Amino acid sequence: MSKHYLKIYVLFTILFLSTSVCVTAQVDSSNLENNNDTSSVLGGIIVDDWGKPLSKVNVVNKNGDLLSVTDVQGKFDLPAGSYQKVYAIHAGFDKAVIHIGSEKNIVFRMHQSYLSEYQIRNNIVYDNSLDSLMSGKLKVLYGDENASGFLGATSTVYGNEISNTPAPQYTYALPGRLSGLSVIQQQGFYLPPLGAQTTQDIFVGNIPNNNSGAGPTDNNQFNIQLRGHAGSAGQSPIVVIDGVQREMYSLDPEEIQSVSILKDALSNILLGQNSSRGALVVTTLQPKIGKPHLTFSAETGIQNSPGLPNPLPAYKYAYLLNEALLNDGKNAAYTADDFTAYRDGSDPYGHPDVDWYKTIIDKNAIMNRYNLNVTGGTNTARYLVSLGYLNQDGFFKTSPDNSYNTNLNLKRYTIDSKIFFKINKDFDLGLNIIGRLQNHNQPGAGASSILSALLTTPNNAYPVYNPDGSFGGTTNYSTNLLAQTTGSGYLSEQERDILVNLDLNYRLDRWIKGWWFKANGNVSVQSASYLNRSKQVPVYAMTVKDGDTTYQRYGSTVNQNNTYTTTSWARYWYARAQTGYDTHIGDNAFGALLMYDQRQTLLNYDLPTVQTNYAFKGYYNYAEKYFAEAAADYGGYDRYESGHRYGLFYAGGLGWDIAKENFVRNNIKWIDKFKIRATYGKTGNANVDDYGYYIWLAHFSQYVPSYQIGSSYPAPTGSQENATLPNVNATWEKAKKLDIGTDISLFDKHLQFTYDYYHERYYDVMQTRGKSIALIGANYPAENIGVDLYTGHEFSLTYQNAAKDFNYFVTGNASIQQSKVVYMDEQYEKYAWNVHTGLPVGERFGLMTDGFIQSATEASNTATIAGYTLVPGDVKYKDLNNDGVIDAFDIAPIGTTKPKIFWGLTFGFSYKGIEFSTLLQGILNNEIYADNLPIDAGFQSQNNGYGQAYEQTETRWTPETATTAIYPRLTAGGNGYNYAPLYTSSALFLHKDNYFRIKNISLAYNLPYKWIKHLGGIGGIKIFVNALNLYTYAQYNLVDPEISLTNYPLQRVFNTGINIKL
Repeated sequence: MSKHYLKIYVLFTILFLSTSVCVTAQVDSSNLENNNDTSSVLGGIIVDDWGKPLSKVNVVNKNGDLLSVTDVQGKFDLPAGSYQKVYAIHAGFDKAVIHIGSEKNIVFRMHQSYLSEYQIRNNIVYDNSLDSLMSGKLKVLYGDENASGFLGATSTVYGNEISNTPAPQYTYALPGRLSGLSVIQQQGFYLPPLGAQTTQDIFVGNIPNNNSGAGPTDNNQFNIQLRGHAGSAGQSPIVVIDGVQREMYSLDPEEIQSVSILKDALSNILLGQNSSRGALVVTTLQPKIGKPHLTFSAETGIQNSPGLPNPLPAYKYAYLLNEALLNDGKNAAYTADDFTAYRDGSDPYGHPDVDWYKTIIDKNAIMNRYNLNVTGGTNTARYLVSLGYLNQDGFFKTSPDNSYNTNLNLKRYTIDSKIFFKINKDFDLGLNIIGRLQNHNQPGAGASSILSALLTTPNNAYPVYNPDGSFGGTTNYSTNLLAQTTGSGYLSEQERDILVNLDLNYRLDRWIKGWWFKANGNVSVQSASYLNRSKQVPVYAMTVKDGDTTYQRYGSTVNQNNTYTTTSWARYWYARAQTGYDTHIGDNAFGALLMYDQRQTLLNYDLPTVQTNYAFKGYYNYAEKYFAEAAADYGGYDRYESGHRYGLFYAGGLGWDIAKENFVRNNIKWIDKFKIRATYGKTGNANVDDYGYYIWLAHFSQYVPSYQIGSSYPAPTGSQENATLPNVNATWEKAKKLDIGTDISLFDKHLQFTYDYYHERYYDVMQTRGKSIALIGANYPAENIGVDLYTGHEFSLTYQNAAKDFNYFVTGNASIQQSKVVYMDEQYEKYAWNVHTGLPVGERFGLMTDGFIQSATEASNTATIAGYTLVPGDVKYKDLNNDGVIDAFDIAPIGTTKPKIFWGLTFGFSYKGIEFSTLLQGILNNEIYADNLPIDAGFQSQNNGYGQAYEQTETRWTPETATTAIYPRLTAGGNGYNYAPLYTSSALFLHKDNYFRIKNISLAYNLPYKWIKHLGGIGGIKIFVNALNLYTYAQYNLVDPEISLTNYPLQRVFNTGINIKL
């Protein structure tokens, strides 16, 4: 879809449709005297914090019976009766307790809410019905459940928290907010894949390989794991947006109503063969009944890059490189005159000292975001249109000489349109269309290539420009970093997405009361195209000899390309049909549903895939006190061999709300809820494509010999040879999952606590056997042989209250995650420390260290790797088996076995229109392996020369620093013994890396209604500032604890904006 067609579609949709997160938190309002006079008709006026009348406020009694609804002036009247107190409930406001007196037209104030009373673990989404407002409906995978009877484990973040996060997509708001979910940012800017896929990339031996991936994706920035488990192939949870699986993360945060993570077996069982992965359930804004309501927001942010590495100035670099060369028995490269020239800058072309980070990176970059949404309608038809625009710049410098943009840039245009019809009292119909256009721009040399070169280019490699204005370079550096950034043209990728969703809801009460039918159909089309407008310019090395200046050219001039190709496309078809029955007899409530769904995926250069589910779910509860639920799914995936495609998955749960028992309700008034719940089930993970394309078929590789047969026959053009044995018995991975939890609400729901313990045993995990069969000329295929165990604890605690106009809250969560390899097909290991079984999944193995060699005598008496002669300053490895040799028998686990702890803490307040909140987030028992050798080691081979060195290189071993050194002696060009022993890890470079961030701070001011009530129908104006990644403390501070130095760095954002409601 072009931008032209998007504009037409937007205008048409708005014209056609023109013909809140609803949360409740208990807060007392104005207190009046009790009155039992039943003859008078009482009432009042309800306003918000700034005195603006609130219409459509439901006034109910303690049993939830509707007594009155406020009009446009906020007024309500109570029918004759005996009232001591009633309750006012309105979407987006704290529930108010109104004590009834003898006077009429008393003004009662309701406060806007920040937290939901169910926010600890329930995704509460209210509609306009009284039942929903009173009891709460929980958005699950494909529908709603009563929150009071929900037995699963879930955590939720709401739209106000997401929109307070100044970021291009909602994923940025998740770290530290959802217990059980770890969200690690690996890239500070979305970098789309470069180049186009071709049949040559995809096909090997006439059978497609799996390099085509999973189609277009917009998430290469975050690693998302549920309860520490990512599957044997590293999958994230399934993303479900408004009831449909859609792997979309780059959505306008203003369009999000809530994001929930479903964690246990029962909550996810309807996913069938993907139920082990869990689900990230995204609910977007929904249409509201009423006159047209318009909201507009505009914000501008400044991005910068904290924590960039500090390269050594040229004179220090030269001095330390001389030291490294002398340590290697080589001649020094620099003289005292060179040191002087580097220090005083007297020869900037012959002795350059260029800080390349400052040369090609701007200090700040701009991000703009705009959103406009309109909603309204009647009971017959209601609508919502949301338009979003994002313009995010990267940090590369640009040149005014270019007529085009060479910087990183992301432009995103989104439209989300919904229209819901009530055909009659039984039949509802909903249509949702989402359109998204994303344009990605980057330098022609490629942002990733530039960042990698930036890390390894010394300050004295070459000057930026020569005296004649040409780009500087040398024989070892035939490209210039600034030329790559500003003079290499540009690359552009366009991603286009259209998603159409049709929902049907039919109530069959006329035949059987409580019987219903629902259907959903979805078509999604995603495509990406690539425009290559790159070019190349040569560099020149200047030489001055006898007063004459000459220039040697390196590289060549390549004219600007102009190629346009389609890089990927995908088509998704999804259909779901459900029928169910819900009823109650006295205190007994029960129901069931049957479901069928099918998802078809067609990717470029691939055959279609089909996933199918047949499911059943039933529940029972007695007096909202005792709960039981069971579900089963018979799911299939056509990528398995016939006869192995379908499997049965099941789950069940029990719950008991002790607070509903009379002995608690009548004696302990301050306990509102004390529910104990447990679920257990068998789930699946269909990830066979990650281990081979149609793994049950034989695979071949192409072999092209370099010899010819005889003298008169040409050389053969190639043949196919067996690469990996087929596995006709391959099937889905499985898990047995147990979750035991409790939900506690105290003191009129001011204090809430949730705890979950989980025990998840994954078996039939896809792995390759450790034993070798190379003698028969083939490799083992991946097989369902592994067993892993994941256990953990999850806590959430929230306290919220109010003192007159001052509302405050604090909420914290923590997740303790631990894993163990129960079985893997290991070869026989002679020593216990070589064995992986019994250790955490993914445990790092390597050589343990014991400081540095301090003397020649110690060197001659210390075990070493065969063929290497130790000298003072080398790493001293532990000879675990005491055989005098450092070899594979000395490789042992070097990582921690302590459970990893993820935590988050949010607190804030509101006071007379002022709103403040902040999020702290961190990880304990975290480790980082600093295998980025230019940082930890320095002077590694680079472009036939020596790479960059950084400040920490000065902490190397020397005779003078022998007792304080952190790194071994310097060597030039790398030292395999010290930095990559036996091609494995070294404990020297494994660092503790506990860290915490001030992740998000937000401050806002709502202008008083009396200031704006004369401004032509404006209902509210909010001015706000917020920040992202404001501060990070990490034990290992040389690199960010999440993002590698070769990736785009973490961005700190300072943002300001305005929100206007009409």
